[in-house]
Amino acid sequence: MEAIVLKAAGSPDQALVHGDEPIPEPGPGEVLVEVHAAAVNPLDVANAGGWLGTPLPMIPGVDFAGVVVSGGDREGQEVWGSGPALGMKRAGTHARFVALPETWLSRKPANLTMAEAAAIGRSHLTAFETVINLMEVKAGETLLITGGSGMVGRAATAIARWRGAEPIIAARHRPDGVEHFIDTGAADGSVDLAEAVLDLTGGRGADLVLDTVGGPLFEPALRSLGFGGRMVGIFSARDPRISFSPAEIYNRQLRVTGLASVFLDGAHVAGVFDQFRPLFEHGILAAPPVRTWALEQAAEAYQAVMSGSSGIKQVLLPSGD
Repeated sequence: MEAIVLKAAGSPDQALVHGDEPIPEPGPGEVLVEVHAAAVNPLDVANAGGWLGTPLPMIPGVDFAGVVVSGGDREGQEVWGSGPALGMKRAGTHARFVALPETWLSRKPANLTMAEAAAIGRSHLTAFETVINLMEVKAGETLLITGGSGMVGRAATAIARWRGAEPIIAARHRPDGVEHFIDTGAADGSVDLAEAVLDLTGGRGADLVLDTVGGPLFEPALRSLGFGGRMVGIFSARDPRISFSPAEIYNRQLRVTGLASVFLDGAHVAGVFDQFRPLFEHGILAAPPVRTWALEQAAEAYQAVMSGSSGIKQVLLPSGD
């Protein structure tokens, strides 16, 4: 089968090799899926860069949309999802076929194309886990999202609105349709994030913070929380060390945690996508814009993610759709 193989750590053009690989043989409880579309995520770029300790060689890719081509009752079913260990501990989705545990599969929304379904993947999963499962957002609460113009931030914005919460977006670029926006890219560094949030919340501070940036924004994001606030961060191990006073947490009884999405259970992830399906089918959530690439253009697609194509999901088409 046609596949992308991660042969070495480095830039996409150095790390990724396009070629032929054996079609995987499903094990007990597994099915073979023909991959029609597979997104490229920052996680995949980090994997290619050697930051995740993945044993090489390895077929990368975590997100997918495709058709079950062997697997009993599911054969012929259109499925979508994101595998927590794919591309790192087992062969991933940047290939024509992938073998997956049947419990990792969710039926694809009927109204989404394969490319749109693959584009939901890791970004919406991360947003759901942080906003719904970890922070337990409630109607009427205020959610500050740093890096809110990125794919996770946009997904979190939509999910927060669905649950009746009010998002505040802190980013370098203002996404369309955002009412409450804080520009963190001011050249003179004049924007005080915590002060701006207090102004927008009438002095109360935010109820929740989703920090997708970390680094120098962590401490001001922490100070943006009101008493009893909850904060989740999803930044990487490569982020720089930061300094802040523990009193920021103790004195306001804050809850601060992180999300290690690569350790989520595959069946749990499929359950999240089962919850997504009616939200997309009824137009409550919408797929992001996508740019599609042939599989042999994978290095270019990875580079596009590295370059920060804000608001557009890069999607490979392994089956040539």
